[in-house]
Amino acid sequence: MSPDRLLHTLRTDWPWWLAGELTGWWLVPLARVIPRAVLQRAQAPLHEWQGPGGGVERPVPMARYIWVLVVNTGLWIDAARVASHPAWAAPLLWGIVASSLLLLALIDWDTTLLPDWIVLPLGVAGLVSSHAGFTPQSLLASASSAAVVLGLFGGLAWVFQRIKGNAGVGGGDLKLLAALATWWGVVDVLYVTMLASVATVVWYLAWRRFKGLDSDAEWPFGPAIAAVALLWLL
Repeated sequence: MSPDRLLHTLRTDWPWWLAGELTGWWLVPLARVIPRAVLQRAQAPLHEWQGPGGGVERPVPMARYIWVLVVNTGLWIDAARVASHPAWAAPLLWGIVASSLLLLALIDWDTTLLPDWIVLPLGVAGLVSSHAGFTPQSLLASASSAAVVLGLFGGLAWVFQRIKGNAGVGGGDLKLLAALATWWGVVDVLYVTMLASVATVVWYLAWRRFKGLDSDAEWPFGPAIAAVALLWLL
């Protein structure tokens, strides 16, 4: 990028730089505060909810503060560039969606939780945004998409549980996919799910090979869903 282009970008996108940085600054602590509050309210032992990130009781790696801030800022800047109508509402909306997905990925990575506190408002926001014209589908199509995705994957999980003895996918994952369907529809969510499934397998094998995995830890599906959804958003 030329110096003139860089200066122009800084001048025009500085509100979104600032919003992305401020939001990103709070994502890492929120990724510990929210699941801790959820588990304490449910009177669930904190140490039993442990993903590859080690749970809410393990110290947060310092590198996480840096990369989350950088990634979140980039997501907000990209939202400002691709979602320009209306001038401020659409970038703000898509920036919040991106930060919510990043927050869910962090929480699920640490605890294998996808809290309703975030997932359900994400789905409601998708319905409202569809009604307001921020998504390519109508309110009816948005609600129908969520119902179809929930029924389809919920049915597959039920069948898998009857055959294998476990559902293979958690309730939080189903709710997240249904919430994404309110934004993008059934077909896009099917693509997201397919790519996320491949990414999860590759990610799991690579992590076990190079990092190892605690015997008490479970492997979450949510981070791959969120990562692919963010790429889909971009």
